[in-house]
Amino acid sequence: MPPFIPPLSDRSKTVPALSTERNLVSFPIEPLSEFLHGKERLETLRRIRSQLEQDPVFSNADKPFLSRENMYVRSLEKISHLVELKKKNKWDEDTMMIAMLMIGDSTPMFLHEALFIPTLKSQLSDEQQKTWLPKAENYEIFGCYAQTEMAHGSNLRKLETTATFIPETDEFEVDMPTISSMKWWPGAMARTSTHCALYARLVLHGKDYGVHPFLLQIRQPGTHQPVPGVEIGDIGPKIGFNTIDNGFLRVRKVRIPRTQMMMRNSQVTREGKYVPAKNAKMNYATMVAIRANIVRNSGFALGQALTIAIRYSLIRLQGGDRLPSQKNEELKILDHGMQRFRLTTSLALSYAMLMTGRVMNELHQKNLKNVLQGDVGLMAEVHATSSGLKAVTSDLATAHVEDTRRACGGHGYTWSSGIVELYTTLLQDVTVEGENTILHLQTSRWLLKTVLQAGQTKNLSAVPSGLRPALANPSILDREKALIIPGSPLTREAMADAFWHREARVLQEVLSRVIRDGAGEEAMAKSQVKMVELSRAHGEGMLVRNFYEALEKEEESILSKKGNPQTGYLPILKRLCELYAVHRLLVQSGDFMEDGYISRDQIAWCKDRRDELIDSLRTELVGLVDAFDFSDNQLNSALGRYDGRVYESLYEWAKYGMSIQQKGKDGGVLGFDEVMKNVFEEGRRINSSAATSKL
Repeated sequence: MPPFIPPLSDRSKTVPALSTERNLVSFPIEPLSEFLHGKERLETLRRIRSQLEQDPVFSNADKPFLSRENMYVRSLEKISHLVELKKKNKWDEDTMMIAMLMIGDSTPMFLHEALFIPTLKSQLSDEQQKTWLPKAENYEIFGCYAQTEMAHGSNLRKLETTATFIPETDEFEVDMPTISSMKWWPGAMARTSTHCALYARLVLHGKDYGVHPFLLQIRQPGTHQPVPGVEIGDIGPKIGFNTIDNGFLRVRKVRIPRTQMMMRNSQVTREGKYVPAKNAKMNYATMVAIRANIVRNSGFALGQALTIAIRYSLIRLQGGDRLPSQKNEELKILDHGMQRFRLTTSLALSYAMLMTGRVMNELHQKNLKNVLQGDVGLMAEVHATSSGLKAVTSDLATAHVEDTRRACGGHGYTWSSGIVELYTTLLQDVTVEGENTILHLQTSRWLLKTVLQAGQTKNLSAVPSGLRPALANPSILDREKALIIPGSPLTREAMADAFWHREARVLQEVLSRVIRDGAGEEAMAKSQVKMVELSRAHGEGMLVRNFYEALEKEEESILSKKGNPQTGYLPILKRLCELYAVHRLLVQSGDFMEDGYISRDQIAWCKDRRDELIDSLRTELVGLVDAFDFSDNQLNSALGRYDGRVYESLYEWAKYGMSIQQKGKDGGVLGFDEVMKNVFEEGRRINSSAATSKL
């Protein structure tokens, strides 16, 4: 049981600085929270969170003081309690996922619930699921996802692990013949898992049929020791995510039954005949799902950091006392222009990612349903879109979370700020499930191949709609001008057209280069820098368009319920959406001005409009972060407490750390008796000798 559990915020005792700010918010918070989460889901997450936070084992407050080993054991204690609660309360799969999010900490259970079980559902045949799903869902077995190898990660075609069919015994022989072929990085593998979803090259009668998923037992029941022929270990400390036991796996000539090849999509018969899947990418449905989730999770992770930074920025006073208008009083740091600029634009990004994550999850669910019914029509689009968006959002989220940490000054550097662990954990997203540069190339390759094929068939229906006019008539790009009117708010039409123009221009450049060089893989390899630029343009344009689209749908929903969309949170979100679009345009202004699409005067107005929007949102910021509905335990931050008790909380954390500090050998300060006592004594001896010699 954690020995340190700071009290959760008492909302009736919120410090005056935050209470005053919350009274300035122009919209009710609750409806916005319902919009962000969904009303039913919000009710569920609050109910689950309330149950969890009554149990001391789910406190995260002493985590900064735990060793890596103790962090892992604590995460297992949380798993054990979650399993008990799941069985006691008969939670379904969605509720269990919510519970894992509500504890505000990463545990190996996430790998089991979010990777292993979905893989079993999407890759095992119906008959295989009857055997294995109950074992996984009732925790008779615990699994992980073993794909990445020591020497190969994103290039799945070159994975070296093999599964060779042995017809005499109706088995596969799994082998990792070299050091480079061992699985490296799977979460929950080093200590926790009993089984893994293993990706290996299928070899039948000497022929390689490419990478396929298998179910492999890696530990023995009862003892939890590795099965014969299996070596498992821990890859060691990481930048973050240290509650998860990322491990390595080496398998040498281990036999498994043929029926442990996952056969929903591809099969091997008893006679050794290969039955291929309708689409090879069906074997990677789980990976696509994780990429889609990263988009929405990036928005919430950035939202957590901003909740901390914005609340702290309304408590912390710093400078400004030289300004005559301040009458020798310091300013809230949020009222310094640069602080307000960086946090408000980051908040707009957070909401943009949440809106786009919603679209991606809907698209993924539709695709998953289709795949399970044998329809792979959406697979290529979902794979490409999720790849590029995962790369764009994880890059942006990590950069902006780091900026929020810096915005908290010196206190932001301490683990008790809550941002440090959030940042180091989030850093994995730029590499996990595909390194971002590789994913950008996958997205742009899909765009190029789609366009090249459309050029051959003269059918543009498969091409994103905003790119079709320029493809039908390339000269149109030279005539297009931005619809931005200096002095007027920026419309959805103007911003959507601007980002389509930018993407079409980059596409035109890449396409001409690729066609010039032969339009094959070699040609694309020569244009990788521009291809990454194309994918970024595509992803950033989607973030803008999806934000506008989500708000339009919400306006329609409000009207359908006889509500007034001109009141409440929607006008505030429209301003936030406009801010996101104009800020993203200004960050990439060179791309828009390069061909004269946007003029210098239009850019000047965009800068003025950005300033206007930031100033107009000043009193809404605390409401916009409160609407995320993060609890103190989830934030685990001395700076971001709902009640604003920042300095008291920092002091409590520091005193707890002192109370558990290891003592020296004689019960004194650690390091004094062991080292510094001799150093000090020698210093005194030298100075005493020098003084004596002078006499």
